[in-house]
Amino acid sequence: MAANCSWEAHPTNRNKMCPGLSEAPELYSRGFLTIQQLAPLPPPPVMNYIFLLLCLCGLAGNGLVLWFFGFCIRRSPFSVYFLHLAGADAGYLSSKAVLSALSTGGFRGALAEYVRTVGRVLGLCTFVAGVSLLPAVSCERCVSVIFPAWYWRQRPKRLSAVVCALLWTLSLLVTGIHNYFCAFLGRQAAGAACRHTDIFLGVLLFLVFCPLMVLPCLALVLHVECRARRRQRSAKLNHVVLAVVSVFLVSSIYLGIDWFLFWAFQIPAPFPEYVTDLCICVNSSAKPVVYFLAGRDKSQRLWEPLRVVFQRALRDGAELGEAGGGTPNTVTMEMQCPPGNTS
Repeated sequence: MAANCSWEAHPTNRNKMCPGLSEAPELYSRGFLTIQQLAPLPPPPVMNYIFLLLCLCGLAGNGLVLWFFGFCIRRSPFSVYFLHLAGADAGYLSSKAVLSALSTGGFRGALAEYVRTVGRVLGLCTFVAGVSLLPAVSCERCVSVIFPAWYWRQRPKRLSAVVCALLWTLSLLVTGIHNYFCAFLGRQAAGAACRHTDIFLGVLLFLVFCPLMVLPCLALVLHVECRARRRQRSAKLNHVVLAVVSVFLVSSIYLGIDWFLFWAFQIPAPFPEYVTDLCICVNSSAKPVVYFLAGRDKSQRLWEPLRVVFQRALRDGAELGEAGGGTPNTVTMEMQCPPGNTS
């Protein structure tokens, strides 16, 4: 327990000194430390199998999203964001699946360590990209609902693609700087630079991106509630955006607490790292389920083609109809899947 542990202070790191206890296997990355050994929780070997199963399910769901949003549904401003979100989630789940497979098989050696390093870099990059895309889709959806006429007439045609490209570039830059100081040089060699990079990464994720995705969602909810008094329909796309942001906020609460406690107060985090990783995997795997639940029609037959369900999830016909000017309705934008696919 924490009462039997002492902490060895160091300018750039803190090492856990618990007599008779080995370092917890989950403390291999991100600098988050646990205050106690939680023996009653499932041991890491069990968690590796859970991670593998969850990652495979998430990869299957995000693969379907990539296929249908990329090839079977005509592009819309918001489908581009969801397409890149699916790519980021698939990248993170792939890296986590590889790391879990290596841990489960007990692979050692230079090649295994190289694969682990690449997997961690890929996981961090895709995680940052996924988090950065949520404020973009949240802000743009808020603007499109509150100012529909201005949005659909003045919006640049390639805005979604340009924003996604810039956010991926930012993710690569942040990940490259972080890994240069904290992995390539090592914490001992980099000293304060690694610590400052960790702090900057946490501030970017939790104090910049989170407010940018929450405040537009609050404005969207207030606007929709005011319009509901006039019995106007709320678009399914609003529900999708709100649900995706809510899932992220709920699933990242442990990661935020870890970072805040350690870097703000130098208090070791009370959660094992596999708890935070599990929440991130749930967040990355849940978005296809959100699209499916938002797009399915309970009044229709029991089974519908996934293309129709996903297309319905992007419906924003109420706002487009009010904007006027013949703006195309997302529901009517259809593309046939490549030959041989009838889903």
